[in-house]
Amino acid sequence: MNAEKKQASSERMMRIVSPNLYNHVIAELEKMNIHSYDIEANVIEEDSGLQVIVRFGEGFTQERSQLFSYDTVTALDKDIDTFIKSIGEDCKQIMIADYFKMMKM
Repeated sequence: MNAEKKQASSERMMRIVSPNLYNHVIAELEKMNIHSYDIEANVIEEDSGLQVIVRFGEGFTQERSQLFSYDTVTALDKDIDTFIKSIGEDCKQIMIADYFKMMKM
């Protein structure tokens, strides 16, 4: 089994693994007018923490990920907020680009 297949098989939906983190991510992104249907949020459980993977854009082709310790996830630390803000900015740029690409058609 290659690395991509192994990684994809161990990915689980964030809202199942960590509902508090999922709700926090969604609430923060909604402040930026990005909604739950605009993203795909998954995690990979590792010994050292959760590898958070967020996909967005047309066909969810854009991906951002970062590893957070379990303590950071439990506390919803500022590092998570920084990551969410980064995702929000990137997602907005991709959504704008996708919109203009669609308008040219």
